[in-house]
Amino acid sequence: MNQIYLTSSDEDLLQLITEDDRLAFSELYDRYFKPLFNYVFSKVEDRFSAQEIVQELFVSLWQQREKHHIQVCRPYMFSMAKKLVINFYRKEFTRKHHYGQWEIQASVVTELTDQTILTADLQDKYERALQMLPAKCKDVFILSRQGFSNREIAAEMVISEKTVEQHITKALRILRQHLREHLAYLILASSLFS
Repeated sequence: MNQIYLTSSDEDLLQLITEDDRLAFSELYDRYFKPLFNYVFSKVEDRFSAQEIVQELFVSLWQQREKHHIQVCRPYMFSMAKKLVINFYRKEFTRKHHYGQWEIQASVVTELTDQTILTADLQDKYERALQMLPAKCKDVFILSRQGFSNREIAAEMVISEKTVEQHITKALRILRQHLREHLAYLILASSLFS
């Protein structure tokens, strides 16, 4: 590299950069990349992100070279790095926030889907188990689940209350056996929906 660039002040290099001098830009890059990288790395603690931020700083400096009228180079460069670090954390916060919201929504959708499938499966097994019950036992059980008391069922079906209790007990035993694999879910669902 030309000796003129090596002995030029940072501010002189900036002036040459505004005149599209690529060698001046290269010299400024060589002088500041490592100190800026170390500063940014101390803030973000990630080598890749630190390198990206410093590269972005230099790209911006080159792209806007005609607009800058910088009096003192070093404070300007570190101030620019600080702003880019702040922007990095803003983007990270926003990304994590949106990702967190997406995870919550995906989790809710999955839970609702799983719950819907399990509920439909349980309902189907329950209906099939009801069909396995003897006719009178099934009728007594259905009436008991519709809120009728044992006395009302006995009067309706012209049987004793003791027979009503026996039919309900028999129905529950058969249903319990048939729905055993879904019993844990049934207990959980009944506690959630009651």
